[in-house]
Amino acid sequence: LFDTRYRNCGEIGVFSTIIGEQAFGCAGLIERMARQEGYDVVTGEATAPDRHPGLMPGAASTKVKLLFSKDNGLLLGGEVSGGRGTGELTNIISACIQNDMTAYEVSLFQMGTHPALTASPMVYQLVNAAELAVKAMAR
Repeated sequence: LFDTRYRNCGEIGVFSTIIGEQAFGCAGLIERMARQEGYDVVTGEATAPDRHPGLMPGAASTKVKLLFSKDNGLLLGGEVSGGRGTGELTNIISACIQNDMTAYEVSLFQMGTHPALTASPMVYQLVNAAELAVKAMAR
């Protein structure tokens, strides 16, 4: 009767916008803010076309930067810039933060891809950025 039934993780700032054909998004903390708050952080960045092959009509170069706590690998925030898929990638980052995912867990993210809709599974920016952060934490 008195058990906790729902978990409220608090508020995660999530924002996206588009100016012309260039879209921008961020979720959680950005690097400067995290450092100001005293976090020891590690980042991973990956840039790739959002379609495969990258010369496909409508393809845009998309960059993802993920920010993790160096102490425990927890995802603190992420930034995305690129084409119209930026908004959805930003929302995925928010969901990963909400579920307390680590760099290692994000690096194992299971994605479905389609040439006309997503980056190639070999260069999927979210996963590759997390993999680079895992590598940086291992040093």
